[in-house]
Amino acid sequence: MSAPRRTLLLLLAALVAAPAPAQGPVPAPPASPDAFVVPATPPPAPIAREEFARRRQALAAEMGDGVLVVMGTLEPDADYLPFAQNAPFRYLTGVTEPNAVLVIAKRGARVDEHLFVMPREPSQEVWQGARLGAEGATRLTGIPSHTTEEMEEVLRGVLAGVRTLYTVAPLSMDGSQNPFLRPDQQFIQQLQREYGVERVADLSDELFTIRQVKSPAELDMLRRSILITTLAHREAMRAVEPGMNEFEIHALIEATFRRYGAERPSFGSIVGSGPNSTTLHYRAADRYMQAGDMLVMDIGASYNGYAADVTRTIPVNGRFSPEQRAVYEIVLAAQKAAEEQARAGVTMARLNQTATRVIAEGLARLGLIESPQATYECRRGGATAQCAQVNLFYMHGLGHGIGLDVHDPEAGYGRGFVAGSAFTIEPGIYVRADALDYLPDTPGNRRMIARLRPAVERYRDIGVRIEDDYFLTEGGLERVTAGAPREIDEIEALMALESFWNRERRPEMVEWYRGITPR
Repeated sequence: MSAPRRTLLLLLAALVAAPAPAQGPVPAPPASPDAFVVPATPPPAPIAREEFARRRQALAAEMGDGVLVVMGTLEPDADYLPFAQNAPFRYLTGVTEPNAVLVIAKRGARVDEHLFVMPREPSQEVWQGARLGAEGATRLTGIPSHTTEEMEEVLRGVLAGVRTLYTVAPLSMDGSQNPFLRPDQQFIQQLQREYGVERVADLSDELFTIRQVKSPAELDMLRRSILITTLAHREAMRAVEPGMNEFEIHALIEATFRRYGAERPSFGSIVGSGPNSTTLHYRAADRYMQAGDMLVMDIGASYNGYAADVTRTIPVNGRFSPEQRAVYEIVLAAQKAAEEQARAGVTMARLNQTATRVIAEGLARLGLIESPQATYECRRGGATAQCAQVNLFYMHGLGHGIGLDVHDPEAGYGRGFVAGSAFTIEPGIYVRADALDYLPDTPGNRRMIARLRPAVERYRDIGVRIEDDYFLTEGGLERVTAGAPREIDEIEALMALESFWNRERRPEMVEWYRGITPR
């Protein structure tokens, strides 16, 4: 046997005889991919200052001779506290700094504008961040700008001889000084006293009317906030599992918002499971979720100030029970019936009537109410009245406008939807365990309670709300939240996928919370 061959055989024998190397942790398999693709969206652009100027011009057209004063939100008491500009000021100027003031003076056909912002001050900017200063504010907005230190002198000239002071901050009914008014309201009253202004007129309704119709730029920002919220829902659906705490999903949702550039949640995120799913604006988000629970997630990202609002309801264990499915299907049918009617000229009230009818018919089928038209004896203003039984389990409006505020002005409340409307449709059913426990004790109510009690026990602690965001354009209705699953089979399929979020979950740390919660 040749030497090279003998050497090879010895090496092979040694490898066979050698102990197997120690096995390290087996890498986790790659997570199942989510097939959702974010719709093609061109790069965003800032809302043009010309658009802000048109908004101010539209509001000035609603004024007579006089001076309009609009205050931005004040700096928080401590600079480490959160700050958000109020919607009217941001809508009219685009300025997001605190302590800013907009003044519009109108005399005949002449309209003059002034913007006041904090001065540049390095000793403060090292704590709070760079400020625009007067020059920066002028470049940003096109409005002649001054520092707030110059405001008293400028206002002295602007307000001299003015008889009407306009505001978008309604005063108390009698115009009297009230220490509990907001700072902007107090400021208006102070100006009225100092300059002898005869009357104060509120332009809030006029501004709300202008804000009802969303421009293409506004719809673009809303679309982005909605897409971010959609992704947060999808991430949450994949992550939810029995034994988790609500705050884990709450954290995932709000982390997803910031991950994709949202400023913050557009409202306090609602993440409620089991009995908490039946509380409309549940805040705590600290319950341990169990198999058999429903989980309501009512959430919205704020992107460049524009607020999404999207709700999904899912089973914590990933599969709907027959009772959960029955309630869910009624709510979904009500939403679909309402959205089929959403078009120009139709009011939100009409949509609500349609959704309520579908819910009432469904509740009657489940035995939760006696009939779609059934009533019970209730109290109104100290007197006995008849209230609809459907309201025991569906007690809120169907939807609202969205925009810079999560409940934004919307034409659908009055004249009917228009091209440029942006709004939600959000029916719900909430079977609270104590829904029948606090009704007036009357013979009729006792008979009703006896008939309904078995169904309430069967469906107790099931809360379902489904909320989508819609745009009405010249081309018709668009459900912008289509990427957030709402069909039962879609939800169950997405919940079956593995979650990256859960790979590094530390359940032992989540369990710490049990030790500090009151018992």
